[in-house]
Amino acid sequence: MKSLSLTTTILACLLGSLISSSAQAAELDTYGGFTDVKGEETGFFHTEKIDDRWWLITPDGNAFWGVGMAHPITDFTQSAVTFAYNGDQEAWLRGTIDRMRNLGYNCVWSGPYCPERLTKGFTDRELAERVFVESNIPYAFPLPLIKHAVELKPGESQPDVFSDEYIRYVNDLVAKYVPKLKDSPWVMGYYYGFGSWDQEIRWINQTLARPNSSGRERLTGILEKRYQGDINRFNEVYGTQSNSFASLKASSNIVYPEWIRRLKMGYAKMPKQKGSQELFDDAQALLGEIITQVYQLGHEAIRKHDQNHMIFGAYVKEATLNMDMWKRVDPYIDVIAPQHVSKVFPIGKVVDALNKPALISDQPFGNVYPLHLIEKGGTPGPVPDHVDRLVLYDILANRISKDPDYIGVDFCSCLFDQSHVDKAYDRGQPGFFTIDGEARAHLCRTVQNLNGQMLKNVLATPDNQAAEALDMKFHDTLSRYRQVVKDRQAFLKKNPAVTYP
Repeated sequence: MKSLSLTTTILACLLGSLISSSAQAAELDTYGGFTDVKGEETGFFHTEKIDDRWWLITPDGNAFWGVGMAHPITDFTQSAVTFAYNGDQEAWLRGTIDRMRNLGYNCVWSGPYCPERLTKGFTDRELAERVFVESNIPYAFPLPLIKHAVELKPGESQPDVFSDEYIRYVNDLVAKYVPKLKDSPWVMGYYYGFGSWDQEIRWINQTLARPNSSGRERLTGILEKRYQGDINRFNEVYGTQSNSFASLKASSNIVYPEWIRRLKMGYAKMPKQKGSQELFDDAQALLGEIITQVYQLGHEAIRKHDQNHMIFGAYVKEATLNMDMWKRVDPYIDVIAPQHVSKVFPIGKVVDALNKPALISDQPFGNVYPLHLIEKGGTPGPVPDHVDRLVLYDILANRISKDPDYIGVDFCSCLFDQSHVDKAYDRGQPGFFTIDGEARAHLCRTVQNLNGQMLKNVLATPDNQAAEALDMKFHDTLSRYRQVVKDRQAFLKKNPAVTYP
């Protein structure tokens, strides 16, 4: 076994004490892998199924289970850099890695930075990339093939992924980063960004709306095949009066409704109007064509330079891809990477169908917001109190780690408090530390213990029944918390003078 660095030794001692079932602690290799669970030694991270459980395997050939924090390095941490690190970005970046390790996070699935949280231009990307290369911590690297919806500037739309311009963009982006990383044993793989296709209906409609575009040509061609060239049957479903599919391609007037996305997420029911099912099915076929194009382009571009590292694809909402889409992108990914544990679309059936493991790539466990923000709404994932975040973290940590389908989890959390001066992601998301670097002791201790508990769980015999019971408990608890927050919001709107309880 390779000699451990000082930081890795500290981590090994910390985690070893937490996962020990006796006086003897489990030994970790250089990368954090369990030396008593063996896989193939390839010199790079890869996946294997050993005794009915999926694992990451370290370059040294030992089993690894990745516990990460999704958003440790963002532009919204500028206040913490100013006050906790006196404006020194390098000290912040190195200190962030040390703090994550001390909390029991053994890898960084989001890599040196989260692309969708760099909208202010504060983070020095090149510095962050260098620090991660030098820090000897397993990490994934972002190749943002498509923007998150929050990254789009006013008036900007998503690209036509079938255009020559987009193909050049993908190849240029990959050529810029991948050759420098292709030999690194610390890079676990590449991903394409968070929340891709969050606004999937807008993607489809914008692609169809572009005149004389490759995207419109491709998607209307798909519709022509689905309706076997019968324009009358198409008009009956869509309520249109196109003379032919050729005229449809020339002047598309198709607009898919937003209820399609909401139905997939479990927020709406299928409308009773005639043709609704056909609209839904057609939209999924078109979205599948768009997603497959992106995954195939990314895979081909990466493999021109790098045959060794894994490809995770995009970190997508759990219901974005249906089974057909997952099967279509199967040749282009090594790991399935939904963002959440979901009852709308349980990912286990995809693991079975593709015979590939899953990563929970951005798992929320609730955020606590000031009352005036709750009143205004738009606060993502609110829960009543800070202790409720720990309740959810406890359930999730055990639920995910007891499920043999998963190779790790990336919790939707920030290391430092985020500002709330603008909107969306910087709506005051609370961290483990204040902007002055002071720890929230209860949160830190609890999460540190639970991160260690997860590594104890993965060494035990898989328990599917326990995982299923915890899954039900999580969704029930989350539902009750959401109702409390809704009640508070309704009360505040009814009584606007009530600012504080």
